[in-house]
Amino acid sequence: MTGTSVVDQIQLGDHVCWTYDDEGRALDAVGRFAAAGLRLGQKVICLTDSSTPQAVRARVKAVGAPTEAGVAAGHLRIVPAAETNLSGDRLAPEAMVTAVVDEVTRAQQEGYPGVRLCGDMAWVLRSRITLDDLHRYETALNPLFLDARVAGLCLYDRWLFPADRLRALAAAHAGTVGRHTGGTWSPLLRAYRMTDPPGLRLVGQVDRSNREAFTAVLDDVTGKDRAAANRPPVLDVSELSFADVGAASALVRADRSSAAGIRLVGCRPALSRLLGLLDNWTPTGSLA
Repeated sequence: MTGTSVVDQIQLGDHVCWTYDDEGRALDAVGRFAAAGLRLGQKVICLTDSSTPQAVRARVKAVGAPTEAGVAAGHLRIVPAAETNLSGDRLAPEAMVTAVVDEVTRAQQEGYPGVRLCGDMAWVLRSRITLDDLHRYETALNPLFLDARVAGLCLYDRWLFPADRLRALAAAHAGTVGRHTGGTWSPLLRAYRMTDPPGLRLVGQVDRSNREAFTAVLDDVTGKDRAAANRPPVLDVSELSFADVGAASALVRADRSSAAGIRLVGCRPALSRLLGLLDNWTPTGSLA
């Protein structure tokens, strides 16, 4: 069974899918996640569903965090997801993302060094939001994490979500915690926005378990509104230890769709060979 101590590995910039079949252990994870944020001076927002706000508050307090002071000062906010502006009539994924961005922007304006967002996603199953909508929402959230100012923990009850849909939802996250996750876990992929030169630094691995999250951040930095016509965005892949054929295909598509292509830095031999097999594509600036 998953040890809740692995939640301590979650950092600002991580978008994590936490799948569970034990509500008590899920509550432990939420409490530990929130308590860490309070100790680090971050703003913590917990959207509850399976557990009550009172239960979450008690669990945060049990970890030893300054819970009452945090609530009083507005550092810690625990509310039922059904009472937020994500509830009500069916919302477009874009509107849901905007609601999250507004929360993050408000926290930054209030001077917090970072924001921790935790959401029990079971509320969606009682709303008019479809699982396809939810999938698009989770995917569209990924660029929000590139500046390492936000950490997201999305809880999914394996008893409630169909297994095939849950796999697809998990792939919209850079990392997933499951029943067999070991104590040395860390998110499979971390991505950081670069500004000089503009682009991405990728750390970890990309496979089918997080490919949609990878594609989302790739699209964000190579899209028409991002890439200058005469300056290709740079992807530093020197710390990318593994990329499967799906990830390589995403890189090829990004190169073709970007006005100036893309430039890979630190491309390892295995990835270079894989890219070469895909229509003999050679990334500009590859150091392989």
